[in-house]
Amino acid sequence: MTELSKKILQKIEQENIRPYPKQYFWFKRSVVWVLFGLSVLLGAISSGLIIYHLGHVEWDLYPHFNQNLGKFLLMTVPYFWIVFLIGFAFLIYHYFRRTERGYRYSVLFVISMSLILSITGGFVLYGLDVPQKLDTFLENEVPFYEGLHKRKKEIWVSPQKGLLAGKIIRLLPGQEIQLEDFNGKMWNVDVSQTVWRGRITAQKGMEIKIIGQMVKDGSFKAKEIRPWAGKGKGRYRHRGYQKQF
Repeated sequence: MTELSKKILQKIEQENIRPYPKQYFWFKRSVVWVLFGLSVLLGAISSGLIIYHLGHVEWDLYPHFNQNLGKFLLMTVPYFWIVFLIGFAFLIYHYFRRTERGYRYSVLFVISMSLILSITGGFVLYGLDVPQKLDTFLENEVPFYEGLHKRKKEIWVSPQKGLLAGKIIRLLPGQEIQLEDFNGKMWNVDVSQTVWRGRITAQKGMEIKIIGQMVKDGSFKAKEIRPWAGKGKGRYRHRGYQKQF
């Protein structure tokens, strides 16, 4: 036995050192992999929400912002979830490096891998409509998250720029609707020459967004109406409206 070995054994006896059982290391590795997997899942959710929001950016509104691309992007790009995605990418890196062979891989490789996993998972979740359902739940149940959606409402409640959005209060005679915008102001909206998108018809309580022109204070002429949720994809439904109540 070498002198070094004797010193090591002596130290073990003096300090009463006991080896960890195999179960300890198995549990530690399991925790690391669970945290790694959870980070990947959260990164995928963040990515899915980014894809959902970017997929619903209405680029045709850009001309209403006097060609101010910076302001338009500031109001539409989901920076909140982009920050989360970057944060989870670093968490993935952190936990992967603590796996048995994680130390062998470079920082660039692990970060790139984490982003690829998150984005791929995001597209899968988006295909299952998970981001849309989660976004609606958060907006309805989480006050802080509801505040983030005020940007979208700020974009649409801009009657001077030809944009208006809110809830239909009632249908009026002569092809008009009464609308309460998201700031609580009442409007009489002429829909006689309106194109309704998204296969919708006017109904009391429906939330809509309108492209048109402000005639005067409290009066608006609509050229196109879309459902509030989404971009109003699909074929044009009809002109005018069909009374539903």
